[in-house]
Amino acid sequence: MINRPEFFTVFLFILFFNTLQAQGPDISFEFGNVPPEHLNMPGYEKDTTANALVLYEKGTSKIEKNSFGNVILSTEVIRRIKILKKDGVDEAILEIPLQKSLENKSRERFVEAEALSIHPDRSVYRLAKKDIYTDNINEAYDMVKFTVPNVKEGSVIDYRYKVESPFLYNFNSWRFQSDIPKIFSQYTTTIPANYRYNIKLTGFLKLDHKESVLKKDCFYFQGVGTADCVNSTYIMKDIPAFKEEDFMVSKYNYLSAIDYELETFEGFDGTRKKFTKSWKDVDREIKYREEIGRQARKENYFGKLVPEEISTMPQGVEKAKKIYYYLQDQLFWNGKNHIFTRVDVKDAFEKKSGSIADLNLILLNFLKAAGFKADFMLLSTRNSNLPTKLYPVISEFNYLVIKLDIDEESFLLDLADKNLPFGILPFHALNGYGRVMDMDNGSYWYDIIPEKRTSTTIFTQISLTGDKYASIKARQTSSFYHALSKRKEMQNVSLEEHKESLQDEYDKKSTYELEEYTVINQKEAEKQLVEEYSFRMEKDPHSPILVLNPFVVGRMDKNPFTLEERTYPVDFGYPFSYIYQVIIDLGEDYKIPELPAEKILRLEDGSGQLLCFSSRNGNSIVINTRLQFGRPVYIAEEYEGLKKLYAELLSLHNKQPLILERKQ
Repeated sequence: MINRPEFFTVFLFILFFNTLQAQGPDISFEFGNVPPEHLNMPGYEKDTTANALVLYEKGTSKIEKNSFGNVILSTEVIRRIKILKKDGVDEAILEIPLQKSLENKSRERFVEAEALSIHPDRSVYRLAKKDIYTDNINEAYDMVKFTVPNVKEGSVIDYRYKVESPFLYNFNSWRFQSDIPKIFSQYTTTIPANYRYNIKLTGFLKLDHKESVLKKDCFYFQGVGTADCVNSTYIMKDIPAFKEEDFMVSKYNYLSAIDYELETFEGFDGTRKKFTKSWKDVDREIKYREEIGRQARKENYFGKLVPEEISTMPQGVEKAKKIYYYLQDQLFWNGKNHIFTRVDVKDAFEKKSGSIADLNLILLNFLKAAGFKADFMLLSTRNSNLPTKLYPVISEFNYLVIKLDIDEESFLLDLADKNLPFGILPFHALNGYGRVMDMDNGSYWYDIIPEKRTSTTIFTQISLTGDKYASIKARQTSSFYHALSKRKEMQNVSLEEHKESLQDEYDKKSTYELEEYTVINQKEAEKQLVEEYSFRMEKDPHSPILVLNPFVVGRMDKNPFTLEERTYPVDFGYPFSYIYQVIIDLGEDYKIPELPAEKILRLEDGSGQLLCFSSRNGNSIVINTRLQFGRPVYIAEEYEGLKKLYAELLSLHNKQPLILERKQ
């Protein structure tokens, strides 16, 4: 019999002494037995806005043998939730994903579930087995679904379920934090020493307790060998709800959680299999074995398809732009984002339609055929986790763009959106960094930093010289991402329909009547988008005063930052500015007793600022306002400063009108 416990014991003792901390025992819990204070709980003092509260939850994951002697990952989840408000009833709806292998018949197995609702009058309603069902979502996943019965405001729900998985590389993550607060959350794992995982704690909250205990000879195969195990316990208490807000990437980058990545497996016979690979290994696999690697080397085929008027152009940015816009005009994205499977650039070019990988690899091959240095770059979109830089995890990438190098300048390109100008990525791709797959020199990380400053400039002229009406003309000029957003709004409606929606918007304000509206450069992606407005505003000729809001176009109506505390960064995606210039011709009838006060607000490092200045110019008033952010990302400690800048601009736009007096 081959017995190899010595290596594992050394490793586990090291792990044991490095992680053992003060004791923090599990709190008392009995499934279905709810204490009166939980049944009669009227609310949660630490978060009065909470719709529901997790009173207790415990997850247990262990690698063990099943009844057939096969090694599986067994996971059991137990949870108790108090429903505090009507909107919290949705916590009774459970969906449990089950993974299926795309290569063989292996799949995760749902073992059992139990659920019940307990009410203040002690009535109990139990889940029936017939009310648990499984949906086939796609070739990779099934979904087990059930709803805890008869749940309403004031109920307490208890449920537990168990799942067995053959996919040991996919050890369960545990989310301590969610969108409702939790009083107690515990995760316990049992991992034999044959399996070595990279374990990563994410988020901004700290564990209240962490403990690892060595269990001797827990993993035993008769006639083969035994191994020790590490039993680990992780506990968090009084966990606040994670509250989402504008200008953030995926919440899963910030939720407090434990994630696992299988690094190596060592058999009892001494064989060792490495799962966490180096980037050199990944580069080699992508180049020779993965579809995208092979599809990225079709420049000889596409070289024959480059139009002669483009191929004969001198090398440089203008030639690259011609290729980009030629393909952008011809090819259409089919809405699919898959990048590692079902990629066929020849077929996509013939059909003039394909996935994001198809389209951008066609662009890559055209550029290489034309003599440019270009590579594809893998990244994760803003609604997904940022890829870890510690080791390659290919499954964390879900998007593909092109990096083009011309002399000392680099451009990131994407054909997915018809409105995208050359050198601009779609907003959903602005997520920190990506991995450039240079098949000749090796891959490397590359930061995604929009170099071009996005801005909106609004120039407004208000004339009060008319007898009955004030005349207002405004010109709004938007560049880059602000222009891109507006073009997308306009692309599926006619100019007349868009004008009508604007008129409805201004009618609600009961102040301005939109007379004319035109758009310039709507289809020319590289040019600034220009909108021109013409309004009239009725004046009361008998009133001694005129209350005038000078911000007619582009007025902010809400502050995007409303949290008392934000524990995660503000990610705008790109630097930007809003610039307002207003000129008011007072005519012969009006005067202004006092100009608006000067305002200067800046963040500590000067990277964000709000400036407002006003002056007289003959019989006119000039008001200049600028909100500017020089960085795409601001840390949580800068949140209060950002909130104040927006609050002040919101006040300027809505609560500080000009009071003009009629001359006697």
